[in-house]
Amino acid sequence: MVEKISVLLIVIPVLLFSLSVHEYAHGFIAWKLGDPTAKRMGRLTLNPLAHLDPIGVLFAVFFHFGWAKPVPINPFYFRKPLAHLAIASAAGPISNLLLCFGFALIYKTSEKVLGPQDFLQNFFITASYINSALFFFNFIPIPPLDGSRILFALLPGMTLEKSMRYEIFGFLGIFILVLLNKVGFPIFNYIVVKPSYMLISFLY
Repeated sequence: MVEKISVLLIVIPVLLFSLSVHEYAHGFIAWKLGDPTAKRMGRLTLNPLAHLDPIGVLFAVFFHFGWAKPVPINPFYFRKPLAHLAIASAAGPISNLLLCFGFALIYKTSEKVLGPQDFLQNFFITASYINSALFFFNFIPIPPLDGSRILFALLPGMTLEKSMRYEIFGFLGIFILVLLNKVGFPIFNYIVVKPSYMLISFLY
């Protein structure tokens, strides 16, 4: 019980912070590319309260994985809608990858100053793992995940209008992935969990 509480004390704050950075990165890059929507709606902030999704928080508490409210992006403001949407979409998971490296760097530096500390090690490894998992998960090329928008930008003949039609069916793809996981084909292990552990092993 004590161990579960200590895990939650690490997971929840780190997840809220990491998701806030993820959504801020989307909004900031979109703003720089010409879309003022996120800024006008007060979403260009690292304050977790601006990004909280109640259901996502509940999932974080009970399943140690959650999500935030997506930052609104209007690609029709962009000079190159499909390409710039892909860039703004990539900003979120890339911010998580940078956080993953950042937490590892802070730990390595603190270890040299303070010596090995179990709590610090647990905190920073968990923080790096969460951000690594967010990076790999969001790069899955299935709508509405960020990876799908990057894929659409690379496909020949794809237009913004076509890509938006595909996004309607995106949740079906995610449902199929979850279902495959449940029936004995652990696809998330191959595309999220194992790559994350490999990255953490390399960093620590």
